[in-house]
Amino acid sequence: MSDLINFPGEPRAVAADNVIADKPMRLRWGDWRTHKVLQAHVGAAAAYEDQRREFLSRGQSPAAQMPPGFELDGGEKDTALALLRFRGDEGKQRRLMLLAVLTEALISVPCAILRTDLIRRVYQQVGELSRELGHRWSGDCQRLLPPLNEDAHEPDFLAKALINIDNLREFFDTATRIADERYQKMAKSYVFYYPRGFSA
Repeated sequence: MSDLINFPGEPRAVAADNVIADKPMRLRWGDWRTHKVLQAHVGAAAAYEDQRREFLSRGQSPAAQMPPGFELDGGEKDTALALLRFRGDEGKQRRLMLLAVLTEALISVPCAILRTDLIRRVYQQVGELSRELGHRWSGDCQRLLPPLNEDAHEPDFLAKALINIDNLREFFDTATRIADERYQKMAKSYVFYYPRGFSA
């Protein structure tokens, strides 16, 4: 995996009391009261952490401040909570992303391969990964992959990548590539903030 982008400023710009993990992904506790998980770009998170440190140094609560980012709910939140549960295991986090890609494809991508009896092989792979990781989504599961800023330009990126594939090997290879690329981008360029006190 490529190196993480360091927070700007001081070498230890983050107050240690909210750090869950720095690697393989940056995971933090949020000070605000919300049930949602917040996903912030590293630049916005760094500015927030600087501001947070200033509040704490003055003995004030930073709970009224939040970095700009994506509020995750539904299936995206479930995926982020699973990333927290697997916080020390990059391999499981990567397999979770593959499971999310395959499951979201089954839910919302009108792919040629998923209109044949080969769909059983995809369901089999989803079942195996789900059992291995002990993970299933509940509630609103239209979107399972945590978003990236670039998705605003191409919100149907998954459908575009998979829709014309009619070969099972190519389908799994493409799904794996998408999962790996998104995982690397999230690990390098994003910070996840969780409701304080949540235990996975």
